Amino acid sequence: MKLTTFSLVLIFLIANGTNSFSQSKINKNFNQQSIDSITKSILILNEPDSIKISKLNRIVSENRFDKFTLGAIKKSIKIASSTKNSILIADEYRILGNYYYYNSNLDSAEYYLKKSKNLILHKNVPFINSAILNSLGGVYRKKGDITKAIKMVLESKSILETMDTLTLSKKSKRKLLSQQLILYNTLANFYNQMGDFPKAIENYNKAYQNSLRLKATKYAGVILSNKGDLLLSMGKFQEALDVLISAKQLKIDGSSQASSVANTNQNIGLALLKIGKYKLALENINEALDYYKKNNLISGLMESYVIRGRIFYRMKKYDKAKEDCTKSKQLAIQSGVLETQKKAYLCLSDVYEAVNDYKNAFINYKFYQKAFDSIYNEKNIKYITQLEMQYNFDKEKELQDLKNASKEKENKLIIKTLIFSILGLILISGLLYRLFYIRHKSNKELIEKNEKISETLAINEILFKETHHRVKNNLQIISSLLNMQSRFLEDGKSKDIINNSQNRIKSMSLIHQKLYKEKNITGIETKIYFTELIDSLALSYGVDTTKVKMNISIENILLDVDTAIPLGLILNELISNAFKHGIDKEIGEFSIRFEKPSNTHLLLQIKDNGQGFPPNFNWNNLESYGMKLIHTLCKKLKADIVFKNNNGAEISMKITKFKLS
Repeated sequence: MKLTTFSLVLIFLIANGTNSFSQSKINKNFNQQSIDSITKSILILNEPDSIKISKLNRIVSENRFDKFTLGAIKKSIKIASSTKNSILIADEYRILGNYYYYNSNLDSAEYYLKKSKNLILHKNVPFINSAILNSLGGVYRKKGDITKAIKMVLESKSILETMDTLTLSKKSKRKLLSQQLILYNTLANFYNQMGDFPKAIENYNKAYQNSLRLKATKYAGVILSNKGDLLLSMGKFQEALDVLISAKQLKIDGSSQASSVANTNQNIGLALLKIGKYKLALENINEALDYYKKNNLISGLMESYVIRGRIFYRMKKYDKAKEDCTKSKQLAIQSGVLETQKKAYLCLSDVYEAVNDYKNAFINYKFYQKAFDSIYNEKNIKYITQLEMQYNFDKEKELQDLKNASKEKENKLIIKTLIFSILGLILISGLLYRLFYIRHKSNKELIEKNEKISETLAINEILFKETHHRVKNNLQIISSLLNMQSRFLEDGKSKDIINNSQNRIKSMSLIHQKLYKEKNITGIETKIYFTELIDSLALSYGVDTTKVKMNISIENILLDVDTAIPLGLILNELISNAFKHGIDKEIGEFSIRFEKPSNTHLLLQIKDNGQGFPPNFNWNNLESYGMKLIHTLCKKLKADIVFKNNNGAEISMKITKFKLS
């Protein structure tokens, strides 16, 4: 099992001035009652809030985010919130995000890590920022979005590489060394997953050397355990077993948590399975499983069950093998971990084949192949993106020095080029949709006459789904280019243009994503699409939806793509204006209503409680690109739009030209 939440523990211990990791002894007898008791005793101390938070955080780190530490984390957040210190609050949300990650709640982990990141967007706190990005990389890797994962890790790496080490204190240099250790380990995990074993070994060795420099005995054990996992992937089973046994001893010598030792037992069991020592393999896996069951650690359980299922399969105990691999599959699906799902499906396919149940063997093999293909495609995309982003990060310093008179003209030219590219992409997408619609309609009439044409139609549908997937990826690449370009802009207006363009791209990309995933590839469900678009824009403009009153009433209508795209772009402009200029991001109120009152028209209404429109406001006379875009798209939809003040800004739109799917 690879290192994932190690970063939080390591950074925290260094930040609090431990002289030697090997001296950090951990109380392995903590439970809910003892943690609650210690927490209460800390809260009543007559000490500064920052000291109380540090002590509570130490409890969490020393217990590796066990479920009974959640109360201590929430107390820390409450104390941090009372200080009004955004950096302190951000760091506590980061810890909460890591807690949810370790307990296999990836959506909550992503939410709190992003919340932490937003609180320090414009603050110079490189260590916290780097740690957040690295944790997000771990979340996206488990979710299967390798492109985002590698992007986060490389951004984290760039932050550390650009720090001026000459100005750092001894304590800060130690912290930098530890975070570099974390990054080397994380990059090694990525290279391992993509099959680039030489680079993986290189980075594991760098991480291991850093752990020795820090005298971090137990974390040296963690890194060796990861390296042993890599050697298993390379087929060097005996060498892997030797490394894993050394890793376990280092963890014990360093007084590691029982969960960390259990992880190594799990990998030792896998190594023993590979070299055919099934009895010893079973002993190690059972030891790991006992700990995971006792502490309800889902990630450990799902991996151990599939390994033990493989052991039973080799021992020809097929009923037990099927039971364990089924448990692993269910936990992996529940947690959204695609890699473990793949292993479980292949295990079940082999077990069913062994007992001559070829139907279930075939069904499980198809699921395995689907998971395998998904990971394979992600690896290709990830590898290309990693190379492109590495190049850009290497050139960042050089580009920052090229500030001259022609820079503004070049930026404007890039913006115009990207806008024309987006418009061209929209046109191509429209032609593809039209082509698909015509072909789909023709094939539907012929399907009753010829079974062979029915198979062709199914293949075409897959191809068009892939088209949506490719268009979505192209839009994401354009968005990434815009994001990288914005880092070199100093003019606020140009940055706003870039940000607005990114949000327009996201509104279109979201449609392609829906079409790719849903069975109906010609229609968009408005309730899901509009809700996700609102959430995306709220995050982009820093609107806290837990504080701003959100009145959302959206009728679930299945719109044709030709209607959904222009309507999505209009919504993007109107909601962006409301979030930027209309509402107070802390205590404001925002309303949206969308419905189909009759068969002849759709009704859209957006309202906020802000300052409203200025006197003599006439939207037809505005020269902004956003208003011109709304004007053009309203003509396409034959829509009447009314702007008025009603305790804030209120915009009503009646759409008469639309298609339902």
